[in-house]
This record gives sequence, structure tokens and C-alpha cells, in this order.
Amino acid sequence: MKFIKDKKKIKEVDARYQVQYDFQEWHDVDVEYAKKAGLEEGLLVGKKIGLEQGLEQGLEQGLEQGLLKGLSEGKLEMAKRQYEMKYHQDGEWLKECSPEQIDIFIQFILTDIGYKELKEKVLSFL
Repeated sequence: MKFIKDKKKIKEVDARYQVQYDFQEWHDVDVEYAKKAGLEEGLLVGKKIGLEQGLEQGLEQGLEQGLLKGLSEGKLEMAKRQYEMKYHQDGEWLKECSPEQIDIFIQFILTDIGYKELKEKVLSFL
């Protein structure tokens, strides 16, 4: 009988050890899961914040570039109209000009200069 009791005792110790082992294993898995879930959640939050900031910066840059392009196109259209009104000639050649050449054109259109000379001066400016 003594042997059987000892066997039970061994089983009790084994059972307690097994419970402790199972708890430790569960705890380790739980910690790993929490770390993984935390990383995934952190990644999602970081991704969301990054996308929001990127979108905001992209919109700001897009607006700025759009305004600059709009101003440039407006300046070109105004130069073309001035040329056509002053000289009664087609001003399509101005579309091939750089922004710097358009600035030169604007300076010369206000002077008393012929349309051929104006065109030559603007196109020769690089």
C-alpha cells in the first residue's frame, strides 16, 4: 500500500508540475500573442498615421504645385492676349517659351518695339 500511496504522491506532484508547466506554457504563448498583437496593432496605427500625414502633405504639395501651374498658365495666356491685341498677330509661338522667356516678353511688350524684334529677343533668351 505504501508503494501505491507513493505512486499517487508522484502522480500528484506530476499533476501539479503539469499544471504549472501548462500555465507557464500558456503564459508564454499569451505573452507572445500579446507581443504579436501589439506589434500588429502598432503597425496598423503607424500605417494609419503615416497615411494620414502622407495624404495631408500630398494635398498641400498638390495645391501648391497646382497654384504655381495655374499662375504660369495664366501668365502665358495673358502674354499671348497682349501680343495678339498689340500686334494683331497669332501668339501661339509663346506656348513654346520657358517661364523665364515669358518674363522677358512681359518686360518688352510694354516698350515700343516691333513684333518681329520682340519675338527674336524673347526666343534668343535662354
